[in-house]
Amino acid sequence: MLKIEAIPGAPIETNCYFVADTTMREAILIDAPWQVIEEIRKLKDEFNVNIKSIVLTHGHWDHIMGASELKEAFSGNVCIHENDVDLLRNPTFAPFSFNFKLIPLEPDRILRNNETITVGRYAFTVISTPGHTSGCICLYNEDDGIMFTGDTLFSGSYGRLDLGGDPAQMVVSLEYLASFDGNIAVYPGHGPDTILSREKVWLKNINEIIEDVF
Repeated sequence: MLKIEAIPGAPIETNCYFVADTTMREAILIDAPWQVIEEIRKLKDEFNVNIKSIVLTHGHWDHIMGASELKEAFSGNVCIHENDVDLLRNPTFAPFSFNFKLIPLEPDRILRNNETITVGRYAFTVISTPGHTSGCICLYNEDDGIMFTGDTLFSGSYGRLDLGGDPAQMVVSLEYLASFDGNIAVYPGHGPDTILSREKVWLKNINEIIEDVF
């Protein structure tokens, strides 16, 4: 059985997802905000699972600032797309300023498009979706209709583009996500989960929407 729990982390309610095959007793974490470690430890003990990977949907500070302590606590391999490796090795709050510490980290696995992340019997395909950052990814399980979209796609919105993003790439990425068929559950990097078919209503106009903003 696949168990998915969203744990919003500090300081800006970034979602960390605990994703576990409770039969095979194996889990992964998707994204690593701050102050989620105790809740994850409770879930790990409740389901008696081993956390094998910490998969980062991209390298912005709010998604990676807990990665070092999560790796130390659970020994999971830290994974990030090849285009965002430098954001993990040289983390920054820019253009913001916070009184927190970011710990540089070397990834254990560098991800590329169409590779596979497994958790027990479940497999998730890495989908490269640049735009918010050049190394943004989504994770898609076709058999069960599940997609983790990071800061590419939210419920009713998309990831901001004023932090070094690329509007043209974002349009291509969102149009690609909108091409997926089926009743796909979407778990974004911020906010509530949604259903892809619901988001397609506005995604069909994404080119005009982004042009109006930029």
